[in-house]
Amino acid sequence: MAFMAEVARSDEANANADQAATAEQGSTTSHAAAGVLALAQKLHEQYVAEGQDTRERLISEAQLVHDQVIGEAAAKKEELFSTGQARYDELVSVGAAKHDVLIAEADALVVEATAEHDRLLTEARERSTGMVVEAQKVRADVLRELGRDRSVLQQEIEELRTFERDHRAPLKSYIEDRLIELEHTGIDETASEQT
Repeated sequence: MAFMAEVARSDEANANADQAATAEQGSTTSHAAAGVLALAQKLHEQYVAEGQDTRERLISEAQLVHDQVIGEAAAKKEELFSTGQARYDELVSVGAAKHDVLIAEADALVVEATAEHDRLLTEARERSTGMVVEAQKVRADVLRELGRDRSVLQQEIEELRTFERDHRAPLKSYIEDRLIELEHTGIDETASEQT
C-alpha cells in the first residue's frame, strides 16, 4: 500500500516537473536531468527503506507465528504422549486382568473336563463289565437252548431213521411185488396180442 502511495507521489512529482519544464522551457536540460536524478534517488532510498522495514516486519511476524506453532505443537505432542501413555497403561491393565480371568476360567474348565472324563471312563468300564456279563449269560442261555434243540432234533432224526427202516423193507417188498405183477401182466398182454 505504501508502494502505491509512493508511485502516486512520483507521478505527481513527474507532473510537477513536466509543468516546471514547460514553464521554463528555456532552462537547461542538465538542470532538469539533475532534478529527475535527485528525485529518482530519493524515491529509490524511500523504496529501499520501506522494503527493509517490510522485510523486518514480515520476518518478525513469521518468527512469532513460527514460535507459536512450535509451542502449540510441543504442547500437543506432550498432551498426545501423555494421553497415549495413559491409554496404553489402561489397556495393559485391562488386558492383564482379562488374561487372568481367562486363565482362571480355563483352569476351571480343565478341572471340570478331567472330572467328566474320569466319570465317563468309570461309567464306560462299569457298562462294559455289565455288558460282558450279560453277553456271557445270553451266550450260555443260547448254548443251552441250542443243546436242547439239538437233542430234540437228534431224537427226531433217530425216529425218522427207525421209521424208514421199519417201513422200507415192507414198502420195497410191496413195490417189487407190484413190478413183478406188472411185468407178468405186460408179458401176458403181449403174448395174447401176438397169438
